[in-house]
Amino acid sequence: MLGFVDGNAQATLPAYWNCNDPGQAPTGWTLNQGSSGNFVYTSANLVKSSPASLRLDVTGEWAKVNWSGSADTIRYYISGTGASGVTSWKGTFDIEQSDDGVSWTSVKQYIDNMPMGIVQQFAQVKSTARFARFMFTSKVSGYNMALDDITVFPGKGGSMPELQVLFNGKIQPDKSEIKPGNGSQFSIGIKNNSKVSDLAVNKFIFGGANASSFSFKQSLPATIKPGETLGVAIDVNSAGADGSLKSVLEIYSNDSTQLLFRLNMYAIKGSLPTEPTAPPGNLLVSVNAAWKTVVTYSEAPSDGYLILLKTSPITESPIDGIVYERGQYLGAARVMHCDKNLESVFDNIGASTTYYVKVFAYNGYGKYLNYYTGVTADVKYTTPGLQPGNFYGELNEKDTLLLQKLRSIVRPHFQVYYSNFGSTIATHFESRDTVGGKKIINCFYTGYPYVFTPPFFFDVNDPNYLSREHSYPYSWMGESSQDSANYSDLFMLYPVHQNKSNVVRSNYPMNNLQKVTMQFYGGKFGTDSSGGFAYEPRDFAKGAIARSNFYICATYNRRGAVFTLPTANDFLGTNQDQTVLKRWNKQFLPNAWEVARHEYIASVQKNRNPFVDHPDWACFIDFSKMQYLPGGNCAKQQTSAIPQPEIVSLTVYPNPTNAVFSVDLTSFYPHSTTITLVDFFERTVFERKDCEFSGPNKMTIIETKSFSAGTYLLMVRSANKQAISKVVIQ
Repeated sequence: MLGFVDGNAQATLPAYWNCNDPGQAPTGWTLNQGSSGNFVYTSANLVKSSPASLRLDVTGEWAKVNWSGSADTIRYYISGTGASGVTSWKGTFDIEQSDDGVSWTSVKQYIDNMPMGIVQQFAQVKSTARFARFMFTSKVSGYNMALDDITVFPGKGGSMPELQVLFNGKIQPDKSEIKPGNGSQFSIGIKNNSKVSDLAVNKFIFGGANASSFSFKQSLPATIKPGETLGVAIDVNSAGADGSLKSVLEIYSNDSTQLLFRLNMYAIKGSLPTEPTAPPGNLLVSVNAAWKTVVTYSEAPSDGYLILLKTSPITESPIDGIVYERGQYLGAARVMHCDKNLESVFDNIGASTTYYVKVFAYNGYGKYLNYYTGVTADVKYTTPGLQPGNFYGELNEKDTLLLQKLRSIVRPHFQVYYSNFGSTIATHFESRDTVGGKKIINCFYTGYPYVFTPPFFFDVNDPNYLSREHSYPYSWMGESSQDSANYSDLFMLYPVHQNKSNVVRSNYPMNNLQKVTMQFYGGKFGTDSSGGFAYEPRDFAKGAIARSNFYICATYNRRGAVFTLPTANDFLGTNQDQTVLKRWNKQFLPNAWEVARHEYIASVQKNRNPFVDHPDWACFIDFSKMQYLPGGNCAKQQTSAIPQPEIVSLTVYPNPTNAVFSVDLTSFYPHSTTITLVDFFERTVFERKDCEFSGPNKMTIIETKSFSAGTYLLMVRSANKQAISKVVIQ
């Protein structure tokens, strides 16, 4: 199944697709559904015309159509999907339009309100649009959507007069608002979008609070020929006090579909609009979680609100005429909100932290902003910390059945699938706002700031993209199924820089380094005190990594599926010393970020990491044997000694390759070797065991035609030697 389908041809209107086969999209239709998983639904309640409907189930997936000519209405059948018994859908889904296929605007949006069960819906596009896109903007774990029988209808055909109003070259919908600034005159365009009939503009009427401040000299009635535009100059009265001037212009014409067109106008006399007279009231912290804050307030007589957040009393005030964006700083205070909504959701919140909030009312837009700073809405609050409640019952570290009881308590949980990492923790916890409508996620191991335009997805074409790192590597796991809960458990998955962190760490153990051979931001690769290869993350990550590794072993170790430290699997780089992690666990206790992350995951997975709630419990477990340790003295616990293999060089050629590559095994002669090729998801895609040497040619050849393009890790080992190399397959 091809996950991404694209083409250059345009559809002819009316453009229709029954959505039955994603691999056979009609001319003009393109898809982005990823490269794996299910691409259609066939259940009767999710299909309009059998046998199938499109399935969108990951943030950033879309269906798109490009047509020639002028369109008007899009009709489609849509349904949200969820677990059995779910009657209310959650997530965000957008119908978008574009003139050029590059810049997109939403024309219809579903936020937690998509119908459940296939029903017909409508969306209107402007006449200049040539593209429409059905975009899964933000997925909530457990909820998908079905899309079927899409039709794009042509415009009115141009046989009847059709009025369009333009401001600064852009078409203005009926009842929209234009903001001409503080000039004494501005212009609008009245266009006849018909190809045949004349448009007769009969009269203009100004209404609203400041109607007398606006006038025009255009002689009416006026006749506009097909395709032509009449420019109308509107004067702003220079008399009266400075401040905000608002009016509604009613345009009467013989337009075939709407005889009355209303245009809201917001002009400014002088340098600033009228200052608000009061702040918003009833400022409340309506949601106070360790990882999330929501504040609400009642409306003030103003155009919008600026919210500042700080961990100390806020003394900063906004300056008139300055535009502040969410994600920037005003002094030491974070700007969390700058619009007219009466609710704001704060990101990048830490647990057990006291915050101060101030809300300022303002009038105006752009550089014409007038803030009311005389009185503000203020609140001080403290976020909660760890909230284990009665999750562990009476269990404590003195119970000799600690391990068995922990697994029975922690293992049952709601599984968030690996593909939903981006739409859950990456979107709702890891990302934070910055300016320009962008967001940032920091690489967990290194601190590298990855800046992206939402929604977040794993953009393999970006050399700096973030991937999902298993802090307890996949190759160590005693259960190899990628559908298993241990593979996708959020407690041990972190966003990291793929090429300079994930690939570098590979499945090497964590340790403090004696010699650094490579460093990227705060992440280092080199050799430890014993001379073995190891990876050392930044200090910020060390304690959390230790507790993630403890969690995965305690939760998933069982007969037939061994999860230990070091791993029981015979693989490269497996000698993870548990005493290193126990030292980090003591040295770097859970901070406000880790506790907030823990509480977010607990809210999603419905379980907890006992080693975040009780870090000392790790001292009572020998993770190499998964046995209880009476006394719990971490300092006395030692991992069973495992001989360190000799690190040797490895030659691979050609590299990059697109067909085959050869591996020179001279360094391993005369011992038999095992060769393993691992993709960037840490999945084994090729393995050849017991490679024997015959004749003078000490090499082996591996065909790559069946492998996807990308970066792979080639690992070679014998009884006492090991080597690793990066291989690029084109």
